[in-house]
Amino acid sequence: MTSAGTTEPGSSTTIIGAGLCGLAIAYRLQQAGISTTVLEANDFAGGRIQPAGDHDSHQDLGPTWVWPYAQPVVSQWVNELGLTLFDQFDSGNGLFDRSANESATPHPLPSQHGIARITGGTHSLIKKLVSNVAVPVKYNHVVTDCTPQDGRWHLQIKHSTESESQVTSTQITDHLIFATPPRLTAAMLPPNITSLAEVRRTLEVAETWMAPHAKIVVFYNTAFWREAGLSGRVASQVGPLTEIHDHSGPDGTPAALFGFSGVPANIRAEAGEHFVEAIQQQLARCFGNDAPAPNKIIVKDWAFEQWTTTEADRNGSGLHPPVLQETVRQPHCDNSLWFAGSETAATGAGLIEGALVRADEVAQQLIKLSRA
Repeated sequence: MTSAGTTEPGSSTTIIGAGLCGLAIAYRLQQAGISTTVLEANDFAGGRIQPAGDHDSHQDLGPTWVWPYAQPVVSQWVNELGLTLFDQFDSGNGLFDRSANESATPHPLPSQHGIARITGGTHSLIKKLVSNVAVPVKYNHVVTDCTPQDGRWHLQIKHSTESESQVTSTQITDHLIFATPPRLTAAMLPPNITSLAEVRRTLEVAETWMAPHAKIVVFYNTAFWREAGLSGRVASQVGPLTEIHDHSGPDGTPAALFGFSGVPANIRAEAGEHFVEAIQQQLARCFGNDAPAPNKIIVKDWAFEQWTTTEADRNGSGLHPPVLQETVRQPHCDNSLWFAGSETAATGAGLIEGALVRADEVAQQLIKLSRA
């Protein structure tokens, strides 16, 4: 750095987190010719955006929907990356599941008009970004400490070698971007920097969207509910899935449903295999004992993902996150530190839109600095 708040050609930028926001920032900075490295604690990219099954399926274990009529940034990115959308299937009655001792009853449910899905699954965003990002993405790299020193950030990193042994290395960077869930970010901040006290407090109480939830994807040979004139939607008062939706591909194949569980995380964990059995019983109650048995049930419990969820998140409200204080959207430490990730966005916080909105904002700020 030549002076506080400006960058010089060749200065380095490091992004912690290879989820949607982190990869999108890397993509934008790459377009601007800014040297960037991405560090990811997992051995895969995408964060909470993961496929259900193979990477060519239309089904997701994380977020499913976008709202193109109200989310212009998602629409812009989908077009830029050469992806397409299709409407969420919502034809026919839903089912109202009000008692564990009674069959579910057909019932009109509020329209899902305008809700769309990304062809190939939400994870196709990640696939496109990974294939188009030429900057280094280092997997299994866990940042254990970050300290500002002489105008640069010194990162302590644990990672595995080819022999699977753990080693610790140091990486020095001019600009540091956290694109990780809020409470995980707060835990990585150096505690002795008083100027970061407010942003740390904000992040420590910010819930991570989906963190307490489990998403369940159920595959079938055919979308039998469509054949019966049903939308596949279920609104349940008894669970274990509080809501169920059609999750099939654009042409109805592969046939699938998905749902979110309202059972608290600790009870899900204690139930073990009985949790899946309870889901099967609910599906039979809702769609009838004559309905085909599932081919496969995939349970993704986000409450126990180490690099997504803290204990505080696991016991959180499960509600959509509110917009956080403006301090999380401002650069800190003489324009060398940024906070990203969907929960930091002022628009679409917690959603795909929020991740992409925040990616554009952070990238634009860094690009502006590089050209000052």
